[in-house]
Amino acid sequence: MPPKAFKCKQCGNCCLNLYDAFSTCATEDDIRMWDSNGRDDILEWVDPINVGGDHYVFDIWISPKTGEDVTRCPWLRKLPKQDKYICRIHDVKPEHCRNYPKSRQHAMKTGCKGLED
Repeated sequence: MPPKAFKCKQCGNCCLNLYDAFSTCATEDDIRMWDSNGRDDILEWVDPINVGGDHYVFDIWISPKTGEDVTRCPWLRKLPKQDKYICRIHDVKPEHCRNYPKSRQHAMKTGCKGLED
């Protein structure tokens, strides 16, 4: 869960700074949610990696055109004439996004403004 003092200011830094594996993995629950909601548009950005047997890691935000990691979330959109961003998949965003930031240090590393006074 995010720190209690966190209040999103829509700065977009969480989605502009995908700096670690935490930012680019989905859970099996995320995959099931997208599948059950018919979100093939999201699933095409997922690369399931078999790590042995029936176990997978779901690498996300892999360009369906190039097969390469993207440097920012493809679902982030800047609001016109504002210095704010929105998430185009807010209602079905991955668990790691719903739990962002995982700590004050995590927020600071990504430039999050949601913990500033």
